[in-house]
Amino acid sequence: MTSNIEAVRRRNRERPETFIEVSPSDYDELKVDSAIDCNVVVEKALSELVGMVQRKEARYHRDLPVQIFAKLKAAVLASSVVAPEIKELL
Repeated sequence: MTSNIEAVRRRNRERPETFIEVSPSDYDELKVDSAIDCNVVVEKALSELVGMVQRKEARYHRDLPVQIFAKLKAAVLASSVVAPEIKELL
């Protein structure tokens, strides 16, 4: 997720269905309008995430609202670069 929405739009100009934009009014954990490029999926082991939280490199956020998760899922499924094995996990 990034606040650099224009960069995500440029990178995905040929495939706009593969990114979503989220605003603080949609998800109040955000402070600024943001974009998620659903062509980029980063896999992390649970133990790695726990370590990141313990080292304060990441923090817990409330779950995404159902509507945003549905858009995120649809954008990942629309991606031609995300591996089928990843899509099956959704």
